[in-house]
Amino acid sequence: MKVLRSPVSTRIVRPTTALKPTNVSRNLATAISITPPSYLSLPPPGPPQPRLPGPSVVASLGTEYNENLFRYTSGRWLYNESQQMAQRYIKFDVAALRRIIASVCASPVSSMEKKEGLFNKTLMVTLANGKKVAVRIKNPIAGPDHLMTSSEVATMDFVRHNLGIPVPKILAWSSHAANNGVGAEYIIMESAPGVQLSTVWRTMDSRQKKNVVNSLVALEQNMLNAKFAQYGSLYYRDDIPESKRAPRLYAHGSRRFGSEEKFCIGPIAHRNFYEDERAAMDLDRGPWSSPEDYLRSLALREEAWISRFAKPNIHDDPFRNVSGPQSKEEHLQCLEQYRSIIPALVPTSRKVLASNLWHSDLNPGNIFVSDDEERRVVSIIDWQGCWAGPAYLQMTSPSFLACDVAGLTSGLDFPKLPLEYDIMSQDTKAIMREDHKAQILHKLYEIKQLYPYRISDREARVMPVRAAGRTWKDGILPLRLALLDVFSRWAELSRSDEPCPLRFTREEVQELKRQRDRYVDWHDFLDDVRTTFGMRLYGWVSPHEYPSKRALLEGTRSRLPVALTSQLEEILPQDWWPFRDTVPLPSAPEVRV
Repeated sequence: MKVLRSPVSTRIVRPTTALKPTNVSRNLATAISITPPSYLSLPPPGPPQPRLPGPSVVASLGTEYNENLFRYTSGRWLYNESQQMAQRYIKFDVAALRRIIASVCASPVSSMEKKEGLFNKTLMVTLANGKKVAVRIKNPIAGPDHLMTSSEVATMDFVRHNLGIPVPKILAWSSHAANNGVGAEYIIMESAPGVQLSTVWRTMDSRQKKNVVNSLVALEQNMLNAKFAQYGSLYYRDDIPESKRAPRLYAHGSRRFGSEEKFCIGPIAHRNFYEDERAAMDLDRGPWSSPEDYLRSLALREEAWISRFAKPNIHDDPFRNVSGPQSKEEHLQCLEQYRSIIPALVPTSRKVLASNLWHSDLNPGNIFVSDDEERRVVSIIDWQGCWAGPAYLQMTSPSFLACDVAGLTSGLDFPKLPLEYDIMSQDTKAIMREDHKAQILHKLYEIKQLYPYRISDREARVMPVRAAGRTWKDGILPLRLALLDVFSRWAELSRSDEPCPLRFTREEVQELKRQRDRYVDWHDFLDDVRTTFGMRLYGWVSPHEYPSKRALLEGTRSRLPVALTSQLEEILPQDWWPFRDTVPLPSAPEVRV
C-alpha cells in the first residue's frame, strides 16, 4: 500500500570543494556535485510517490451507500486540497460490488472496512462464513484506465505461479469500469497471510531482521532470473492489441519460465506516462527493444508535453517550487542535450541491462512476515506500476532498510562502530548501536543483492534519467547539474573517442553554482517550515490536526521578519509563500470534514 512520507535529506547539496575561477576543465565541472532528490524517482517508478508512515487509516462502513467510501477521508491538505481530493474520489455501485464478492466467494458480505493509500482504496471484507478477502479500488490518480489494473493482475499472476513469489491469489477482477456493473476498476483477492512488517519491525531482534533481509533477497533473486525480451509492463496477451505486444516474452538465450502463450510485454502502465494531458497524447510508451529507446522516450514525452501544455509556476506542491521563472525554450534545449548523451549513459554490461520485473515500493506496509519467531517474508502486496525495466535502473534498496549511509564504505566491508565509541556517553552509545545495526542490515542487502549489479559512475549515469522526466515540476536545475556531471566525466562514460556534445563556459558553471546555492537555501528553508508545522509531502496532515494547523498558518506569515521576507521575494518574485493553491481548481465534490 502506498502511503505518504516526507522527502528526506537526499537532494541537491553544496560541494565540499570550492569552485576555482579557472578555465573550463573537468575539475571545474566536477565541483558541482548533486545528490539525487528523493522526488526524482526513476521514471517510472517512481516517484516518486508520497507516503505516510505507519498503518493507513481504517474507516468502518455501516451502510451500502456511504459517501465517505468514495472520498479520501484519511487526511487533509493545507494547499491544493480540491485537486488532491478530486484525484482520489471514485464513486461506484457498492451493492453491485457486494453481489460480485458474494458470488465469487460463495458467501454473503458481512462487513467492510476501508483502508486508504495514496493511489487506491482497499476494502477489507469479512464474509458471513468468517473468511476475509481484500478488494482494491483504483483511484483516478493511480494511472491509466484498463492498463494499470490489467498489468497489476497479470504481474501478480506471473510472479506467483511462474516465479514462486508469495502474493495474494486473485479471485476476480475487472479493468473495464464502464461495463462491469460496478462503475470502477477492481481486484478481489485473498488477504495476505502473516503480519504486516510495519507493525513488528521495531520490536524484532537482529536475527529476525536478518531473516527478513535474507528471505527477501531470495525472492528477488527469482525475479532476476526471469529476463524479458523488451522493456515494458507485463499483461495477459488478450488484454493488449497485437500491434502493442513485444514479439516474444523472454530474451534470447535466457531461461524460460513458461506461459509464453498467456503473457506478453506491452506498453508501460506507469502513471508518469499518463499524467495530466499526457494521457491523451500520442507518446512512445513502449515496449522498447533497447535501453536507449526507453531513455529517449522520457525526453520526447516531456518535450511534447512542455511544447503544448506547460504553464509557468504551476506546481502540485509549491514546496518543490523552483527558484525563478521557467522558460519552455530552456527546458526543450536541455532535454535535447540530454538526448545527445544517452549512449554514454547506458552501461556496457549485459547483466545490468537485462529486462527484469522489480517491486519498486517495498515499504514495510507492503511486506508481510510470518507470525512466529522466524519472521520470514510470506507475502508481498501492491504490485501496481511494477514493470520490466533495465536492471541497473530498477534495483534499489527497500525503504525499510533506509539508514544514514554517510559512514558506509563502498565494496564488501561491513560498517564498524566509530573509534571514539568507548568514550561516548551511555545514551550516545545506545544511539550509535542502533545506527550501526541499521547500517549492517543495509550493507547486508547491498552486498547480497546490489553489489553483483554495480556499475561504474552510477550517479552520473542515473541522475540525468531521473531528472529528464520531471523538469517542469522540479525545475531545470537538477537536469542541468546532471548534464554538467556527465560533461566532467565524459572520458569515463563515453564508449568512443567522440568529443562530448555538451559545452559549458566558465561563466555558465559559475552561474550554475549560484543557482545551486540558492536552490539549497530555498529548500533548507522549506524543510524547516515543513518540520515546524509538522506536515508531510504535498501539505498532508491528519484530519484532526487540520483545523489547528490551518489556524496556525493564517497568523504565521504576518509575523515573519521583514528581512527574511525581503530575501525570499528576491529569490521568488512571484508569491513565495508555500501554503497556497498553485494549480487550477477542478470541479470536485465539496470537501467535508
